[in-house]
Amino acid sequence: MALPVVIVILGALFFCPSFLWAKTMYITDRIEINLRSGIGLEYRALTMLKTGDRVDVLEGDKNWSKVKLPDGTTGWINTRFLVDQVKMVPAVDPKIQEELRGVKETSQSLAREKEILIQEKARRLKEIEEAQNQIHSLQQEKNKRISPELTALKTKNEQLDKEVALYKKQIDNFNQKETRQRIEEQIKWFLIGSGVLVAGLLLGWFLSRGRRKPHRYY
Repeated sequence: MALPVVIVILGALFFCPSFLWAKTMYITDRIEINLRSGIGLEYRALTMLKTGDRVDVLEGDKNWSKVKLPDGTTGWINTRFLVDQVKMVPAVDPKIQEELRGVKETSQSLAREKEILIQEKARRLKEIEEAQNQIHSLQQEKNKRISPELTALKTKNEQLDKEVALYKKQIDNFNQKETRQRIEEQIKWFLIGSGVLVAGLLLGWFLSRGRRKPHRYY
């Protein structure tokens, strides 16, 4: 009979609500820790807990524990920050406290500046993306408007090139014809000059024969 009773007792303890076995514990000697909404650093911080704050542990393991604050707030903290008794620590030098406070304020200020820079970077990237999209749209609109004009100009330019080539060919033919005519003209005048010269020579020869004195025979 003893064994079934033990089993029943263990089963009741295992399945009973967590508040029945809640244990009061305290935050260890840390300055501040976050009470988070879930298990993990990625979950939202609900509030800050300081050294010596009392909490009721509802459930947990060696890594994370679910705790309840005196005001009823529940959340999760790292189990290693929980102790059964508050350790008495010597008072911290006010100067060190002031330095720690300054470090904390600086850290918070840097975190805020980082968040502002991240937001500013996101805004700038969005502006750049919008500008690139606008440039792309303008380029497409430009291509739509200019392409037909470029096609027409290209066609007209090709036609003008053909006309220029034709005129050049005509000019070359004209120059060749003119050169040929000039050469023929020069040959003709050369022949005429030569004929006149030969005719003059013959005429002079005939005239010189007619003027010779007759020979006398004695």
